[in-house]
Amino acid sequence: MAQTQQQAESGESEQKKKILIVVTHGPEDLDRTYAPLFMASIAASMEMETSVFFMIKGPKLLDKKWQEEERAKMKNNPNYMNPFIHFFDLAKENGVKMYVCVQSLRDMCHMKEEDVVDGVEIVGGSTLIDLTLEADRTLFF
Repeated sequence: MAQTQQQAESGESEQKKKILIVVTHGPEDLDRTYAPLFMASIAASMEMETSVFFMIKGPKLLDKKWQEEERAKMKNNPNYMNPFIHFFDLAKENGVKMYVCVQSLRDMCHMKEEDVVDGVEIVGGSTLIDLTLEADRTLFF
């Protein structure tokens, strides 16, 4: 993004826009899970600071075992495609920050912290409030 002459002279750079995307659905409703990661990948490619927050049933998408099973299906069957896994990987490659609500993880999804795939920060529910207040826009899925 171009800097104004005043910003260049003062040493300031233009701040990146921030977007927060909240994922509330899990593998049982797979059709509703890939769009948030697709949007996150687009936002990151537009050089926005992009965060994805998984809550309610969303943490189930981050289960190591589930992701391993889905990846094995895709590897063993070229006709099988899991769009969530595809866009999850793309979002991570594009530097999207991922968070999971520990309360949803434990209480709603009956998972343990060690069940979560690498690269996802486990946080309390209050982090959602902080991220929402810091973001320029928030999308809920």
